[in-house]
Amino acid sequence: MQTQLMQALVEKIRSLPPERIAEVEDFVDFLKQRAQAKPHAPPAAREFPVISVGQWPEGLSLRREEIYGDDGR
Repeated sequence: MQTQLMQALVEKIRSLPPERIAEVEDFVDFLKQRAQAKPHAPPAAREFPVISVGQWPEGLSLRREEIYGDDGR
């Protein structure tokens, strides 16, 4: 079955004009590169920007009361 599918694909590619065959080759190269690039991480995780501003100041408090006051709103 796999051999028949491959043969059908090759025949379709052969029927294309030369400039389209070059596009198919570029696309296959793109797919190969994408398959080799960190297959264990999802694409979104690889593209997520990481911004580091260093360590937080010693004793930094992010308690709501200290940021907004004691009135509970």
